[in-house]
Amino acid sequence: MIGAQFVLATRVLIGLVFAVAAVGKLAGRVRLAEFAASLAPLGRSPVGWLPIAAATAVVELAAAALVAFPATYRLGLGLATAVLVVFCAAIARSMRLGRRVTCRCFGRSGAVLGPAHLVRNALLAAWAATALAVPPGPALGLDTVAAAGLVGTFAAVVAITWDSLAGLVRGPDAAGR
Repeated sequence: MIGAQFVLATRVLIGLVFAVAAVGKLAGRVRLAEFAASLAPLGRSPVGWLPIAAATAVVELAAAALVAFPATYRLGLGLATAVLVVFCAAIARSMRLGRRVTCRCFGRSGAVLGPAHLVRNALLAAWAATALAVPPGPALGLDTVAAAGLVGTFAAVVAITWDSLAGLVRGPDAAGR
């Protein structure tokens, strides 16, 4: 039964994180344009960054929707894992090249993508991939559904506020922020 609870908590976690990320990017033309502009330091894009930004938000929304349903949650977790691995590769590449890419993961954080974002996305990818390997298990009772939902929601809040939490651990930067 613990496997079924873990899978449900992961579905809640991934669903909330990807829904908030998509809504943060699709909250208006300005937000989407800001997200597209934040990608420019990654290098040249053959199609421009706006279509890639829009596609990213749509894929995030699709992953959030897919994990919501028992019949499609495995597809959603697989999509989320793949997207997170791509995000990790992009962040690692920008760090290796010394490029300052502004984080627009959830809209407007303003932080520069760095090791904290890489760790967050790697943890989320590992969590989602692990849930893919767990058998669905038996139906859960209301109390275990509630517990799994709370764990998933708490983990999502931690992931969404990761920049602030990393700032608490890291301390003030050179600008005193």
